Amino acid sequence: MARPPFRRSARRPAFTLIEVLVALAIIGLLIGLLIPAVQKVRAAADRTRCQNNLKQLGLAVYLYHEDNLKFPQAYNEYWNFTEPGDAPKPPDGRPRQSWATMILLYLDQVNLARTGVAFSQGQLVEVFACPADDRSRTVSDGGSFKNLGNRFGLTWYLAVEGQEYTRGEAKTYLSLEIAGARDGVIYRSSDTQVVHVTDGTSNTVMLGERPPSPGPDLDWGWWAWSGYDSALAVTERRSFLYPGCPMPITYSPGKADDRCDAQHFWSVHSGGGNWLFADGSVRFLRYAASSVLPALSTRAGNETINADDY
Repeated sequence: MARPPFRRSARRPAFTLIEVLVALAIIGLLIGLLIPAVQKVRAAADRTRCQNNLKQLGLAVYLYHEDNLKFPQAYNEYWNFTEPGDAPKPPDGRPRQSWATMILLYLDQVNLARTGVAFSQGQLVEVFACPADDRSRTVSDGGSFKNLGNRFGLTWYLAVEGQEYTRGEAKTYLSLEIAGARDGVIYRSSDTQVVHVTDGTSNTVMLGERPPSPGPDLDWGWWAWSGYDSALAVTERRSFLYPGCPMPITYSPGKADDRCDAQHFWSVHSGGGNWLFADGSVRFLRYAASSVLPALSTRAGNETINADDY
């Protein structure tokens, strides 16, 4: 007896509703696990790029030292106003340059250096910007100081003037009659040499992170300018910029739209920020290191510092 011809079933295999829901749940779970991992990888990459920026700045600072036998000054102490009420004057010429403008030649920014600060200060210099910040390609239009009639390039890295800005009578705007804040490596009108860093270059910070602020005005963080723009002490006791801020203000988390956070070091990285030490190394310091930062900020304070503290 012959077998009947084989016939393919008209029914096709299909997923049941439960199988589809399980598959979707698994995919959703995998995506949920993947997104934080991607974010962590991106954050780590941005932090590394930020560290590389600081290393480049450290190399430029040392090249400047090699040619001039001293580190650059943070800024000139006779900076903005000559008399109370005078209009602010943009930095112009060598005597009033910030540390950032003084090292332009060593950052492959020869053209900017040659054009003069009054013209170059409105330019974006990528090595001054932390790539982890969404505003890293932003230039300020002057914010609350639009009457200056210029644009201002920004910096996320500030010179460490020393332990603290203390209360003092300001006879002129940023008259820089600032008590203290002369015990760091790069401070106003400084002439520091490596041999002056007797605390040890590996135990002394030179540059730290502080994003431009506050908010969209970007009033502070201009790389060609002076105190609170391109330089800062690790402790603020004056509430000079914005009255009502809690004092003292130290190294701690901050926000770009908080006025008070313009007055202390912080970063957009999670848990802490990058710091350039006087030996050229870059280290990530957690905010818990705020208690030891005053000692790390001095060049010759003779403090005892344990590596475990930071």
